[in-house]
Amino acid sequence: MGWLKDTLVQHAELAIFLALAMGFFVGKLKYKTLTLGAVTGTLLSGVLIGALTHAQVPDLVKTVAFIAFLFALGYNVGPQFFAGLRGDGIKQVILAVINCVFGLAVVYVLAKLLGYGPGWGAGLLAGGLTQSSVIGVAGQAIEALPGMTSEQAQVLEGQIAVGYSVCYLFGTAAAAYFLSSIAPRMMGTKDLAADAHAMERELGTATERDSAPAYYSVVRRTYKLTRPTLVGRRVGDVEAEALAWGNRVILHKLRRDGGIHALDADTVLRADDVVTVTARRHDLVALDVDDKWGDEVDDQELLDYEVEKLPLVVTNKELVGSTIGDAFAAHAPRLFVNNLVRGGITVPWSDSTVIHRGDELTVQGGKEFVEAATRTIGYPNRGSDETDFSYIGLGIVVGGLIGVPTLAIAGAEIGLTTSGGALIMGLVFGWLRSKSPTFGRFPPAANWLMSQGGLCLFVGIVGITAGPQFISGVKQEGLGLIGAGLIVTLLPMILCLYLGKYWFKFRTPILLGVVAGANTTTASIGAITDQAKSQVPVIGYTVPYAIGNTLLTIWGTIIVALLA
Repeated sequence: MGWLKDTLVQHAELAIFLALAMGFFVGKLKYKTLTLGAVTGTLLSGVLIGALTHAQVPDLVKTVAFIAFLFALGYNVGPQFFAGLRGDGIKQVILAVINCVFGLAVVYVLAKLLGYGPGWGAGLLAGGLTQSSVIGVAGQAIEALPGMTSEQAQVLEGQIAVGYSVCYLFGTAAAAYFLSSIAPRMMGTKDLAADAHAMERELGTATERDSAPAYYSVVRRTYKLTRPTLVGRRVGDVEAEALAWGNRVILHKLRRDGGIHALDADTVLRADDVVTVTARRHDLVALDVDDKWGDEVDDQELLDYEVEKLPLVVTNKELVGSTIGDAFAAHAPRLFVNNLVRGGITVPWSDSTVIHRGDELTVQGGKEFVEAATRTIGYPNRGSDETDFSYIGLGIVVGGLIGVPTLAIAGAEIGLTTSGGALIMGLVFGWLRSKSPTFGRFPPAANWLMSQGGLCLFVGIVGITAGPQFISGVKQEGLGLIGAGLIVTLLPMILCLYLGKYWFKFRTPILLGVVAGANTTTASIGAITDQAKSQVPVIGYTVPYAIGNTLLTIWGTIIVALLA
């Protein structure tokens, strides 16, 4: 195997890709609901490769990967970050800020008690609060410390990697178990699933779980009008009457005298007309259509019209702050909403859900009505693989330029750094994209490559660099790090759980999502939704996740300044 070691040393690019390959494989290994994840898997794989080979990777590669990751991170959470600063999301924002500030305070106190410097302290922050981006931000802050040599910086950055690895492993597992199994009981909720399902019914988002793969909410049927209920009535009156009863139906076409005709509001229905009806399944059941209108018939030709399903990014200012039901009644009454994606996360919704700018609503209906909605609702997010890299590149450059200047505070040069500036501009450019999605296209695949791929590339290099000192670092601080990391993970959660329940009055399913989001623990929200057997906790996750990602990343610079 000597030839392999020599090859990896001479060609460090191969060592990086080996770390990525091993890391993604290890990251997929699963125990119950817990996985290491690609980031931790890649870091540990890099550590192993670095310990065995002592390969050296140029710092520029690491810096480019990290800046790409931070910009993509900001871009993804930007719309939710700014949306959370106003309206109903402000309570979630405040609780997330309290969580992050208290978490920083806990890290600082423990670091002082344990005698940690900026390296171990930043590692404790990154791992205990499960925020991988701290590794890079803190590393850059360490390199910028006055009088810091490259050898000293490498030692401290190695401490960050060790601290992160140890604390993250235990912190992620502890957070997922605590929030999904212990926290609900602490909040007085004996049955989290029952509470979540009750909220689903209140929100109107309940689903047929036992038959979910085969269940279609919006259906199209054809009925022959053999009952006198609708005969002689205008289509518009029929639809309005159903809506007054809380049931929305759309009559689209009819067969009459052997011909197929389009319907409008003034069309008068006759006996034995065959009409197409589009509605949500529960509305048809509630209206008892078979009994009151006529028998269902199988008319394939009548149902053979173009139906389109299209994601629309909300850009119409008039819709922001209104409910989905009110917005579509006024601007797209002949369409149905199928899905809501907010901040890149699919969230439960109902007609009473308030619309945020940048929400992606998947609508369906007749093609002509869907096309009309692109003018009244928002920009169509049609599938395309092309990335507007002029926009992405400009954002990174502007952010980097903003991050270069520093301020002298207590003898230390403090600044955003180029990576911190990239994060800030990512927030701004992502928000601008949500306001006007005609530019700045950043498809999911490209976004994933820059965010997840960039982060894994970065931590893989960090692991390779830290590998030679990893074992000695674990031996030196292992047990202390584990205990301190668990305290950092759990104390902010416990504080925010009680504040959220007794001060902000959050219901338990939402509160668990808020706390998971503020701590940016993706594994936890998965464990919570599994335990709740519902996606309701995700409603509380998106805004705090945006706030937590931003503040905890910035804390990487702050903790270095405090402990230097």
